[in-house]
This record gives sequence, structure tokens and C-alpha cells, in this order.
Amino acid sequence: MIPSCPEEKLKVWAPDGSMEHLARKLNCSSFMASLLWMRGIDEGAAQSDRKKWINPDLAAWLDSVDLGEGSQKARDIWSGLKEGDNVVVYGDYDVDGISSTTFMMELALMKKARVRYYIPHRYNQGYGLHQSVVKAIAGAGRKCDLLVVVDCGTQNRDAALNAKAAGIPVVIFDHHLTQGHPTAGDALVNPQVDGNKLGKQLCAAGVAWCWAGKNGMAPQDWLLKRLDLTALATLADCVPMSSPVNRAIVREGIASMRRYPRKGLLALMRGMDLDPQSIDTDSLTMRIIPCLNAAGRLELADLAMNLFFPKDDVEEQAQKLINLNRRRRDISARIINDVYSGISSNDRYRHVLFGRDWPAGVLSSVASHVCAERDVPIVLAAPAQPQLIRGTLRVPNGVDAEAILAAISDDLASWGGHRMAAGFSVSGDKWAEVRDRLEELLSNAKVSDDKEDILYWSPAELDLNAWKDAERLGPFGVDNPHPKLFCSNKGEINAEPLGKKGNHIKIFVDGREILGFSGEHLLNSDFSPSGWVYRPRVNFWRFSESLQLVLEKVVVSGS
Repeated sequence: MIPSCPEEKLKVWAPDGSMEHLARKLNCSSFMASLLWMRGIDEGAAQSDRKKWINPDLAAWLDSVDLGEGSQKARDIWSGLKEGDNVVVYGDYDVDGISSTTFMMELALMKKARVRYYIPHRYNQGYGLHQSVVKAIAGAGRKCDLLVVVDCGTQNRDAALNAKAAGIPVVIFDHHLTQGHPTAGDALVNPQVDGNKLGKQLCAAGVAWCWAGKNGMAPQDWLLKRLDLTALATLADCVPMSSPVNRAIVREGIASMRRYPRKGLLALMRGMDLDPQSIDTDSLTMRIIPCLNAAGRLELADLAMNLFFPKDDVEEQAQKLINLNRRRRDISARIINDVYSGISSNDRYRHVLFGRDWPAGVLSSVASHVCAERDVPIVLAAPAQPQLIRGTLRVPNGVDAEAILAAISDDLASWGGHRMAAGFSVSGDKWAEVRDRLEELLSNAKVSDDKEDILYWSPAELDLNAWKDAERLGPFGVDNPHPKLFCSNKGEINAEPLGKKGNHIKIFVDGREILGFSGEHLLNSDFSPSGWVYRPRVNFWRFSESLQLVLEKVVVSGS
């Protein structure tokens, strides 16, 4: 169903004639110039600011990334690896963890090391570098010459000390925020500790790839091909796309995916009827990434790793992930209904919901959905290991998830995350107290009332060439949202049903067609909207492409 939005929630930017002059100066379309103007790029903007937004060059920006002092220590340790050395890569169970695990394994294999990996079980073990696993690695009959930890480990000081005590060097590549004393690993590459802003905006796979690139750990062509992994992780972890480094990584990574598709990813694409040559950020974030994430959410991340290191029938492995993701969607839909019912029927807990039969692995995606749709902070929690409750926190703009959990950290068994998203675990006997404190904190949290930036633009004045020019500002994502456009409603709604069941519509505005998916309710509506919010996208069909306009919101007068 297409949502309605009051006018006062939007900040509509209306370009004037000066955009033509700016377009000539920047050698771009007026549409592109208007989008740059919204981002603060005008005729007086510095050349460096323009380069930040328009087609950022990865090689040039890589020099500006500071990963911190641990980068050199890690380089020295890695350079000491010899052919035949035994390396264990320890990762996390989400796409960032899977991607960075795969990248570091391939980097070690290039040095002809013997490599194996370990990714903990989300439900039975949970996030982080676990002491029990370190002890198992140290006690195994197979020697470990280097333990590489990716997308976790910064906070796991005791586990790192246990590895060092066993004579195992530990190198950590992470991007999570730190609390107190960071790990005692031999080398910690985490820009959150002592890197610069560009470094802090990377995901874990981005940290590992930039470290390898800046230190010449592999030939450039080899590294560029592996940007497919880094692009997947960058999109999956929702790191800021205002960063020119992240945008360059995703752009180059998608290009690599199209040119040199991995056997496993190609099988996954074909299983989902996706054309590898038309892969874009939407198909990755809405289809490919959820399938890869489903493995760690419902079973073991090893199922996704099997696509990157195929052993059996790769088509069969891909189909397992597709089926698992369907199951994940069904479970998520049920939990969403439970959450909304709980919010509407429970006066005491409207921000902190608990489900005894909810699978803990799917709660983060459900919480993200509820937070985005309701624009409220939300905690979803469920039983995990015996006597342990695991929860996930998602917050809208203006609220700090890390600060929320820091305020109750004394009562938590473990916790971590980012400003917008965090997770925690708590013993069952403390859950009631923690739940009450979280409900109070989230009830009093002040959500930002910032308006959404929208560009006033008639559909009649936008064509495929102008939009493809504007895509140089992409890829779009967090802090660099996909451009949304506004046009006024100039009379009665001119619309007709679309699709076999008629549950979609097309609206005709200024002589152009705007598609409204699940918009059949607008056909029988008796209200008169003040305008429409829509977004452009490129549609691929039978080896040709066209510009498609998609209805996002119906704008109404008043609140």
C-alpha cells in the first residue's frame, strides 16, 4: 500500500534558472545540477567537494583513508606469512562477516598458506570472538600460525589474550565502536579506534580491502576483482554512502560482479531470474543480500560460504539459500504482525517487544522494518541460549543506539553495534529489569523531526539521459538517499489499474506515466492529494533499457 505523507514532513527544493548556469559550469544536466545544489554544491563549491560527489575515483580517494596505527603492524605480521603456514580466519555470520572472511581467506591462499575458517552460530554462540573457540583452535592437532579475526574481536580482550598465551598471533580487522580497553591482539586494524573519518565510515570488508590496497598486499587487478565482496558488505551493512570511498567501492564492485561473476553468485542470480549484466544496488540489497543473510539468520553462515568456496552442486547450494530466504520472509511477516498487535494492545511495552517463539536470528531485519515504517525506536527480543535473552535495537534519526545500551551496560551480558543499530544479550533473570529500563529510555528518546529532502521536478522534464547523468552521484544509500521527486496534483486523479489482478496502478502526470505498486486503493479514494513523491529508475527489458517512474508517497495537506 502506498503511504500518505503530510506536506509539513517534506522540504521541497524548487530549483530556479541558476541551475542552467551551474549545469554548464559542471558540464552536467540541469537535473544533475539541481541534485548537487541540494547537497550544497553550488558555483562557489571547492573542486574537492565536487570530486567527492561526481564519480569519485577509488585509487585517488584510497590515499586519503587512514586506518590507524594497527595497519602497519598487521602488514608486518602478514608479510611474515610463509608458504604452507596454517591460517584460521574467524568471522561473523552476516554478509559483512562472510564477505570479509572470504576476502582474507583468498588473500592468504594467494600466499599459498593453508587456510580454514570459523563463523560462530548466531543462536547457540552469538556475536564475537569466543574464548571456547580460541581454546579449541589452540588445542587442535593442526597448528595455527595466524588467527585473523574479521568484523568482530575489538571488544574480546580475554579471547585474544588466550590466543597469544597459546603462541598464536592475532590480527583483527573490525569497524565496530569500542568501549573501554580494546582487544589485546597483536594488531588491531579498526579505524574507530584511531582512524580518520573516511576510515570510520567503512564496513569490516572495506577495512580489510583498503588495508590490502594501501599496503600493496596483492596486485591491483586481483584486488579490483575482489571488490564484488566489498560491495556486497558495504551495501549490507548500511554504512554511509556519502563517503566517496564507499560509493567508489560499490560502483567498482558491481562492475566486477558483471565482468567476473563468481560461480556461486552467478548460480544465485540465475536461480532468482536476475540478469548478471543488469545487477544494481536494488537487486543486491533487496534480493541477493537477503539470501546470503538468511543462512546465518536461520541456520549456519557456512551455507552462504559454500557459494564462495563451492564444493558440491553450486546450483543446489544457491537454491537452498533461496528457499531459506523464503522461509525467513514468512517468519518475518508473522513476527511483524505479532509486533504491531503487541504495540496496539499493550500500554506498558510499546517500544520493547518480546516473543518466546521468535527466532532470534531474524529479529534485526524485522526491527529495521518496524523502525523505518513507524519512525520509532524499537527493541525486539527472544530467547537464545539457555537462560539468555538476545535483543536487537533499531533507532531512527536523532537517537543513539549505542548510547542507549551503554546506559544499561552493567546489566547486559554482552552488547555492541553502531549509532543506528545495536544488539545485546542479557541473562533471563535480569530481563524484566532491563526491559523496563529500555522501555523508559526509548519512550523518552527524541526522534529527529528533520524533514525529508525532495526535489520539485516535473516528470515531463526528465528523460533517461538526464537520469543516467545523475546516477554519477550514486550509488545511493545511507546519507546519500536515492533522489525523490515531487510534482503537484493539478486536478482529478488520472489513473487506471495495472497488472493481472489490478492491484497496481499507473497515474498520468504531465503526460508521463508513474507506476504505483500496490496502489489500487487510490482508484477508489475520495481525497484529493496535493501532490506525488516519485523516484526514477532504469528498467531493463529484452536487452533494452528505459526510464521508469515509481510512485513512493501520496502527499496530503495538513497532518
